[in-house]
Amino acid sequence: MEHDPLLLILAAGLLGFGLISQRIERIALTAPMLFLVLGIISGPLLFNWSSPAIESTALKVIAELTLALILFTDASQVQRSHLVKFENLPIRLLALGLPMTMILGGVCAYLLFPGHWQVAVMIGIILAPTDAALAQSVFTATAIKEKLRHSITVESGLNDGLALPFLLLVIAIASAGSVDSVDPFYWTNFLLQQVALGALIGIGVGHFGGYALETAARHEWMNPVFQRLSSVALALVTYTSAEHIGGNGFIAVFMAGLFLHAGRTIAVTRLKEFGEAEGQLLTLIMFFLFGLIYVPDALPELTTEVFCYALLSLTVIRIIPVLLALIGTDLIFKEKLFIGWFGPRGIASILALLLVVEQLGFSETLPGYDLLFPTVVTTVVLSIFIHGMSVPVWLRWLSSSDKR
Repeated sequence: MEHDPLLLILAAGLLGFGLISQRIERIALTAPMLFLVLGIISGPLLFNWSSPAIESTALKVIAELTLALILFTDASQVQRSHLVKFENLPIRLLALGLPMTMILGGVCAYLLFPGHWQVAVMIGIILAPTDAALAQSVFTATAIKEKLRHSITVESGLNDGLALPFLLLVIAIASAGSVDSVDPFYWTNFLLQQVALGALIGIGVGHFGGYALETAARHEWMNPVFQRLSSVALALVTYTSAEHIGGNGFIAVFMAGLFLHAGRTIAVTRLKEFGEAEGQLLTLIMFFLFGLIYVPDALPELTTEVFCYALLSLTVIRIIPVLLALIGTDLIFKEKLFIGWFGPRGIASILALLLVVEQLGFSETLPGYDLLFPTVVTTVVLSIFIHGMSVPVWLRWLSSSDKR
C-alpha cells in the first residue's frame, strides 16, 4: 500500500529544525520561513513528494483553530495595566490605521487591476490585518520598548476580527451582483453585533472561566496535564460560543485572553507553555500546508502587477496609514516607522482568502477574481521572509532607545 509521506516530511522537518533552532535563528531564519520552504519543495514545484487532497474547508478549519489559539495565548500574556497605560496607541492603530489601510489597499489594487472594484476592495481588506503568529518574535523581544510590543500585539489580536465583517459585506455584494441588493441597516447591525457580542462573550468567558480554572488548580482538583488542556479548551469554548450566537470569535478569544490574566497565574502559565509548544506546532503546520498547496497554484498566475502590489502592501499601504494614525503621540519617528513596518501578513490573510474561496468558489462570473488568489498568496510569502529577516535589524536599531 502506498502512503502519502506528509507526516514523515513534517516530523523530519520539525526534528531537523529543532536540533539547530537556536543557532539558525541567530542568522535571521525563522521557523515559519523554513516550514513554508519545506512545503514548497515537497510539492509539485520541485520534488512532488506529497500532494494531499485537503479541501479548502478543512484548511480553513485548521487556520481558524490556529489563529484562535494564538490570539488567546498572546492576549493572556498582555498585562491589562499596560493597555491602560498605552491605550492610545492600539486604539489609534485600530480606529484610524486599520480603516485607512483597507481603503488605501483597495485604491492601490484598483489602480493596478482597473475595472475590478469588488476584487480590489477584497484585496485591500484581506491584506490589512496583521498576523499574530508572526508578531510573536517581537512580543518576546525585550530590547523593544514595552509600549511598542504591546501595541503591535493588541493590534494584531483585534484587527482581523474587525476587518472580517467588512470582507463578508463585500462577499455579499459580489454574490448579489450589485450594491443595491444589500441592506445597509442589516450590515450595520451585523458589524455592531460582531464586535459587541464578541467582546462581551470574551470578557465573560475569560473572567469566569479563568476564575474556575484558577480555583480548581489551587484546590488541587486538577492535575497539571488537564490544567493545560483546560486552558486550551477555554479558548475553543470562547471562539465557538461567540460564533454560535453571532459574535466575532477572534475578537472574543483575544478579549478572553486579556481578562483571563488578573491574578490567575496558573492558567496563564499553562497557556504560555501551550503557546511555546503546541501553538507553535499548529502555526508551522499551517505554513507548511500553505507552501505545499497554495503557492504552487498561485505561481503560474504571478504577474508584474501582482508582485508590485505585494511590495506596496508590505510598505506604503501599511506604513503611511500608521504614520498618519500616530501623529500627535510621544513616539519618535523610528518607533512610528517600526510599528508601520512590522505589519506581517500571515494566517489571518490566509484564513480570509479561504473564506472567499469557500463563499464564492473559484468563480468565473466575478471579474478579476483570478487576481485575488495570487496577490494574497504572494504578499503572505514575501511577508514571511521580509518581516522574519528584518527583526534582528530592528532590534539593533531600537536597542539604543530607553526601555519603558
